[in-house]
Amino acid sequence: MIQASSGLFQVETAHGVIECMARAGADPGAIVPGDRVLISQQPAGRGVIESMMPRATRFSRKVAGRRQDEQVIAANLDQVVIVLAAAEPAFKETTLDRYLAAAEHCGLNAVVCVNKIDLAPTADADAARELAGRTDVYARIGYPVIMTSVVTGTGVNNLRQALEGRVSALVGPSGVGKSSLICAVSPGISLDTREISESTGKGRHTTTCSRLIKLGNGGYVADTPGMREFGFHQVSRDELAWCFREFRPHAQSCRFADCRHVTEPGCGVRKAVEQGLVPRGRYEHYVRLMEGGVSQSNRLVIC
Repeated sequence: MIQASSGLFQVETAHGVIECMARAGADPGAIVPGDRVLISQQPAGRGVIESMMPRATRFSRKVAGRRQDEQVIAANLDQVVIVLAAAEPAFKETTLDRYLAAAEHCGLNAVVCVNKIDLAPTADADAARELAGRTDVYARIGYPVIMTSVVTGTGVNNLRQALEGRVSALVGPSGVGKSSLICAVSPGISLDTREISESTGKGRHTTTCSRLIKLGNGGYVADTPGMREFGFHQVSRDELAWCFREFRPHAQSCRFADCRHVTEPGCGVRKAVEQGLVPRGRYEHYVRLMEGGVSQSNRLVIC
């Protein structure tokens, strides 16, 4: 399925795209871009989605607000590209850490894309070094980092190569330029784009429905609505530590097998932080997530 809107689904088949409805009684909200479905053809060239095939992968979050349900954003992905802006809205490591942890929990490769670098104060050498240092943390952990600007064209070809031949989802806060990046990497695609809100400094929701777009290089990319909040859907406390990939080799030397790396003695992860082997900022954010999450039967609900 490549697009859902108002209860109608665009399904790509060997014979072209067919507009479908969900079978009566089915939950239309359970079908997301990337889902593989079985359809029956109906009169006037339309169809009905009869069933969904099992998902190989999914990327999800906790639904916004107080409910604790899971919201699947896209399915059967090869990777997620987490897009943040260098400025307007401001680059926040805490936001990036949440998306990266969610990608790890979902078993997906992740690429970090820092867009709008033309707005970064690169004329100020100290500011330029600061931005480079903040992003280099993630490159050293092992995540590919791509710096882009739709205005100058910087990094667009690198992003195009990262998307080539893969099924990807561009995810991130509102206003970081996800739709503009898709238009840049695949000329000919036209998507609605808007500027940042001057009154709030936050992004406006340009993309209002998720859709899977076929790129000229043979890949597909899901353009997803911007998210002003991103929470995990019931991740166990042990799983949260595993979602910070740089913790894993050091956790093996913890004194206790069930160490949560917060206050326990003989913690290999805390020792690695002190030795500079684990980024202190990432570790401190992990601790805040552990302490701030609501426990439900040893599952964390992090809003």
